[in-house]
Amino acid sequence: MQMDNSNLSDISMWQYNQHEIKQNKDIHKAIKGLREIEYFLKEFGCLSFGRDFIVCEEKPFTLQGLITSLEFTAGSIISCCESGCLADANTLLRKYKDDLFFYLYLVAYDSDCKIAEPSKRTRKMEKNIQRWLRNELGDLGIGQILKEIGTSPQVTEAVMKYHLQKYLEKIRDRLNNYVHGNGIAYYNRSVNSYKESVLEKHISNLLLDMRFVTVTFLFLLTMFNPAFIMSTDYVDCLDCSMTPPEDSQYWVAPFITEFFQKNLDLIDKNGIAYLSEKTNMQF
Repeated sequence: MQMDNSNLSDISMWQYNQHEIKQNKDIHKAIKGLREIEYFLKEFGCLSFGRDFIVCEEKPFTLQGLITSLEFTAGSIISCCESGCLADANTLLRKYKDDLFFYLYLVAYDSDCKIAEPSKRTRKMEKNIQRWLRNELGDLGIGQILKEIGTSPQVTEAVMKYHLQKYLEKIRDRLNNYVHGNGIAYYNRSVNSYKESVLEKHISNLLLDMRFVTVTFLFLLTMFNPAFIMSTDYVDCLDCSMTPPEDSQYWVAPFITEFFQKNLDLIDKNGIAYLSEKTNMQF
């Protein structure tokens, strides 16, 4: 349904964009995909509760605040897409990506400390984490974060095998165009300024990038610490003073398996088999 001219004078361009996008079924399909990621983050936050404590300089802290913030950011990205604000949506997607990998940075530090004596590398990471906990971290770039994650012994093979650094750099360059306004095309504008189906294509590309960074995060997180994706069956049995089923500590939460089945082909079609081999988790 199109608005008549008398209605146009009473609404903002943002509201007009929203109205027009509501009528577009193709865009709604892409937005539905974004909502699936938002809901995945909600479920993951519940599953990881109590499993996500990191110890830095003998001080434990939880990662729940980070995963909650990521869920909110996903919601904000959706809101921007619903109003056709692609520059804002992609700028938020860069924040989303950076926050996901900072989460991995913290897990990598914790994992590395558990398997080896502190090294120059982990001591440097520890100082950055201490500054972050004091709200004083100001000079740790995403490039350094990705380097520290990629050189961790638990994931080095996977990062190289699946060329993850290359794909993440490609996404980074695309998102930075929006963040820095590297051209007239990288600004918010009226939906009427797009040629037919171009806006839907842009939002679909954003969804593809969001799927990739999210499944890459989950893939590497599983390599660092498979307990993050373990189903609750094993612990539930212990809490009820029951003997857990054999090998139930290797069972994966069903929604995690479903997410991998829908998205892991973006990394490799044999990704689940690779994770099973490296972690003994049963998908």
